[in-house]
Amino acid sequence: MLAIGGAVLAIVIGAGQPIQAKPLLPALQSKVPNGYDVLANVEISAGTPVRRFVVVALGRRDEGDHRDDPKGAPNRPLIIFEQVGGQYRQVARNDTVVLAADAGGQCDPFLDNDGTIAVKGGYFTVENGVACGSHWTDYITFRFDDRAGGFVFDNERNESWSMNQSTKSDAEALVRDGPQRVRRNRAGRVTKFSDWQPLP
Repeated sequence: MLAIGGAVLAIVIGAGQPIQAKPLLPALQSKVPNGYDVLANVEISAGTPVRRFVVVALGRRDEGDHRDDPKGAPNRPLIIFEQVGGQYRQVARNDTVVLAADAGGQCDPFLDNDGTIAVKGGYFTVENGVACGSHWTDYITFRFDDRAGGFVFDNERNESWSMNQSTKSDAEALVRDGPQRVRRNRAGRVTKFSDWQPLP
């Protein structure tokens, strides 16, 4: 879970083999591309007047076959649909927010972390992270912006831990590698959800 402003965010989890996630409505299920499964999905109400969205994380059905592929595992699309009447239309897509199956080394940084998308108000956070071999989290948050007419980047927070070398019997198993690293846009700059890219 993630806290923003002291409040714990609610989560909807989709993980495991075969992939299990909150079922999509039939009107949305038909929009999932062939060959993909839903990893996680959440509903968000935001904006003035209120608009209703569904954020859906997708993974290729055969992506497990790609973990040892020299080309790397396939990207995982994160798609935002808006409900208009009884229909849903795709309003944004980003293929870099949900990390690929091989981006965490021996662990899957999304599914092994319970495939979590946290929601609070007009904000949603994709929670990538691993806790096997390496220990780190990479939480990427977007917010709805009325002026931009859609979701925009808010912040990215990275943390990592290493095994504690202390010989004390009551020592913590892990120690933080340093302070939490926070990335935000420069003042006055707005990055739309579809345009967000990880740092090189």
